[in-house]
Amino acid sequence: MFQAVGGVIALLLTVIAYFLNLLIQDFRQLNKELSKLKELFIRLEAEQILLKSMVQHTRSPPS
Repeated sequence: MFQAVGGVIALLLTVIAYFLNLLIQDFRQLNKELSKLKELFIRLEAEQILLKSMVQHTRSPPS
């Protein structure tokens, strides 16, 4: 009787550990993708500033 209960508990703990492992892997992958998005955002922001300054220089009348 107790062996059957112990076996079921061990099986449930194994399943929980498996899904927790998958969840941790997903969080790590999400963290990597978030880092890439942050880097891309910084690059796009810098490019936008550069383009804005170029447009302002072309619109300003010559001195």
